[in-house]
Amino acid sequence: MIVYPLFSMFILLFSGYLAKRVRIISPNSAIVFLDFVLWFALPALIFDKVYHLNIDTTLISVIITGFFSSFFAAFVAVSVGIMLKFTRPTLASIALLSLFGNTLFIGIPITQGLYGQSAINDVIFYDQIVTALPISILGPLILSFGAPTRVSIIQNSIKIIKFPPFIALSLALILKNFNFPEIIFDPLKMFSNSVIPVALFAVGMKLGFNSIKSSYKSCSIVIGAKMILAPIIFLLIAKAFGFEINQKWIIGLIEVGTPPMVLASAMILKANLDSNLAISAVAIGVIALFFTMPTLYLIAT
Repeated sequence: MIVYPLFSMFILLFSGYLAKRVRIISPNSAIVFLDFVLWFALPALIFDKVYHLNIDTTLISVIITGFFSSFFAAFVAVSVGIMLKFTRPTLASIALLSLFGNTLFIGIPITQGLYGQSAINDVIFYDQIVTALPISILGPLILSFGAPTRVSIIQNSIKIIKFPPFIALSLALILKNFNFPEIIFDPLKMFSNSVIPVALFAVGMKLGFNSIKSSYKSCSIVIGAKMILAPIIFLLIAKAFGFEINQKWIIGLIEVGTPPMVLASAMILKANLDSNLAISAVAIGVIALFFTMPTLYLIAT
């Protein structure tokens, strides 16, 4: 049942939040945990899983449908924001948060709890194609729309190319045709096992709820588009084209329905856009997940 992985996620997130609130660990230490994940554990996980991944037409169909659903939902969210006469920084923030979700750190524990370790391969590939690569390209463009200062697309692109998870993905795809002894992957698996607990603990440390009151309208739009509208569009497209809702499609639905991405929130904060929305959307999205995800899973199955 989907309740089991969600319960485990809640414990990890709450532990991080509790550690921050009672000062067991300094709130500033969250960046240390995230750096460990992004520079060591996550690249190991990506290389291991993508290297062993079998890419088929079903997975490609899921990825295309997932990206279109998220893009269309973000378009609707921005359109509503325009009608409500939100400022340009808020509109840019809505676009980024509605388009990109926590497909990796949230998608992996749910998928692993439902389908086991082997299903993580599909989550990794989906995340890299639908989230990691698009945010590296579209993120700077969206931020430049609302930023008071110019955001350098070239500099951001260079940073992505040098980013360890991207390097791990590229190497895994290049080296897939070469055979390596399994002993090489043993230390990678040890790093991989730490990704989810460390990442969720760090996300829990960064959760904040003080800014919700000042951004409840825009936050409601983001959550509604990202976690309700996008999954509905995803299911409607799958049904319209007669796809069988099998394991890969349910994994795609889980990915589409994940809450707003922590990295997107960080990018908004760094670009001095709508910081209240960036913080509150991530916090409310995590809470909403425990209601929306079981509902979507029941509908799909």
